[in-house]
Amino acid sequence: MWKSVLRAVFLLFAVSSLFAGGGKEAQPSGGLTVLNVGLLDGWTGFSTKYIADNGLDVKNGFKIEYMVFSSGAPANEAMVAGELDCAIIGGGATIPALANLDAKMIFETNNDTVGLSLIARPELACTKVKGQVKNSPNVLGSSETVKGLTIIGPNGTLQQFCALKYLEALGLSVDDVKFVSMDANQAYQAFMLGQADIFAATNQHAFRLIQEEKMVMLCDLQSLNCAATAQVVCSNRAFNDAEKFRVMTKYITVLAEVADIMNNDTNLATKSYMDWVKLNGGSQLESVARMIMESKPYYGVAETKARNYGYDLLNNFVEFYIMTGQIEESKRSQIAANVKTDVLKAAGFK
Repeated sequence: MWKSVLRAVFLLFAVSSLFAGGGKEAQPSGGLTVLNVGLLDGWTGFSTKYIADNGLDVKNGFKIEYMVFSSGAPANEAMVAGELDCAIIGGGATIPALANLDAKMIFETNNDTVGLSLIARPELACTKVKGQVKNSPNVLGSSETVKGLTIIGPNGTLQQFCALKYLEALGLSVDDVKFVSMDANQAYQAFMLGQADIFAATNQHAFRLIQEEKMVMLCDLQSLNCAATAQVVCSNRAFNDAEKFRVMTKYITVLAEVADIMNNDTNLATKSYMDWVKLNGGSQLESVARMIMESKPYYGVAETKARNYGYDLLNNFVEFYIMTGQIEESKRSQIAANVKTDVLKAAGFK
């Protein structure tokens, strides 16, 4: 019964991906091995579409077929069902995939926390205080100016993680403020109506609040030295299939090369990102898209080689999941064991 339901869901996603040039293909295409990839409809997905549109997959001896998802959880289910070989997802989906599905993390594509920040009203005293946090000179606020304020944002998310790390950096705890949990869009509306002092926001709202409403960013995860990443995660089946392993090695190599292209051409990156979001039924302000792309969030060839691979995921995001009770401490070692360097080494990155 459940398999029939899953396949019906996957068919819906497959139909949407056909409009983007994707769709699962069981047999090799033109003699090339097909890599079935899951992509999210936001900013982590467009680089793979660029690869497919420009024939960079075929040039490197394989063929990408992709399916589009609005979140990582259904992409994980598709991998389990054999519909996908791998997917580019964020930490929120990667953690349970590694912990519960025996999936493998094989590559980090980009910093997934650009713009994820705490936004405050400009009249607050905390916006005028700087330099109180050691090793984080750009963080605004102090224990005295933040204590007693109301922070609004969704529980169990990176936004909450950002708020907790900010309070910790100031020597405060969640008991020193009032944290109101609310869905991100509802929290944004409530903040605009004056119902909180600080909004824990993603880039979807943060840049707009700063640009158009003249609000002030107190910190972001980068300034708190707590970046999180988006990853390529593959099924255990694909990881242990010699041909799929070979093709995934090619795929991550091209991803890193395209990351360099996008980081070096903000106009191309902005347009590609906006076109991808529009293609999948969404919208994004050009000013917000450009601010994200100007931060050069993607990991190119040199940065991939130099990165402390897996550090952010294992030391920031896993810690947050354990701290908030979303996974058990006993899962830590299994998650770490499924952060694999094999594909990176085969590609010459490690």
